[in-house]
Amino acid sequence: GKITGEPNNGGVRLDDAQIVRLELEWKDARGDDRVEQIVDRYIEGLAKNAEKQKSKLKVERSAELNGLDLPQMQNVTFFNWQSNFIVYTLACYSPISDRLLFVRIMGRHDENLEEILPRILNSLIDTDPEGPQSWALYDMACTSPAGYQLESFELKSGHVRLKFEQDNNTLIIDRLGLAKTILANKTLDKWYPEFFGKDSRHIHTDFKTEETEDTNLALKVTGRPKSRWRGLLQPLPFWNMRPRQHLTGQVWTDFEANKIFAVQGFWKKQEDAPDVQACIDTVRAVEPQT
Repeated sequence: GKITGEPNNGGVRLDDAQIVRLELEWKDARGDDRVEQIVDRYIEGLAKNAEKQKSKLKVERSAELNGLDLPQMQNVTFFNWQSNFIVYTLACYSPISDRLLFVRIMGRHDENLEEILPRILNSLIDTDPEGPQSWALYDMACTSPAGYQLESFELKSGHVRLKFEQDNNTLIIDRLGLAKTILANKTLDKWYPEFFGKDSRHIHTDFKTEETEDTNLALKVTGRPKSRWRGLLQPLPFWNMRPRQHLTGQVWTDFEANKIFAVQGFWKKQEDAPDVQACIDTVRAVEPQT
């Protein structure tokens, strides 16, 4: 439904067709692991809001949840509150990243969420902000290298793109749907420069088809910067010098999932190049969970 913020402070919301179903928020704790005080203020805010709206509010601070198991987290507090809906709320502190984490799961009064609540809440994990970062969205999972920060993203059902940057180096991960339709009348090496031409327009690219053990296709991509002399032939202003970057990447298909995946690394110095192969090894299609 919505993604906001950045690693230090942000949130994500998941909706169904009628209501908000889950909200996850995180906030830099700055060494303060006290959760109870934040919960107190949160409940005070709920009470004031209910009073303004002249609505009923019931809070159960001593709520227990069988099967709740979060060994990574500290000061875990679970409670629920009821108004028009029942909202199951978890607040905790993560020593791994020094962040406060909040999860809210909303249910209707005629729903029984006792079985699904532990499944959702026990899936809450955290990672060191300085280490590799795990990502899972729509039907793709991947891991970005340590030190690379998310610079931009596209979240569409047909195309997911994550763009990471570190200094002058860039790593881009793409997932496209309908692979069988896209490649029905063209080969992977013909389709790649058409679709990704904008990313590599200042780079001489070479392709090499890789052998696979099944019917899937794989294309190794390498590239070197085009001559600066060609830039002088472009329309002014010619002082807008384009970055001279090298390219290393791979594009491959997963026909069982009907997806095309691509990982591309753009770099200036070989010693600073992202470990593209390590990233490729983490990219995979994932089945929607029910």
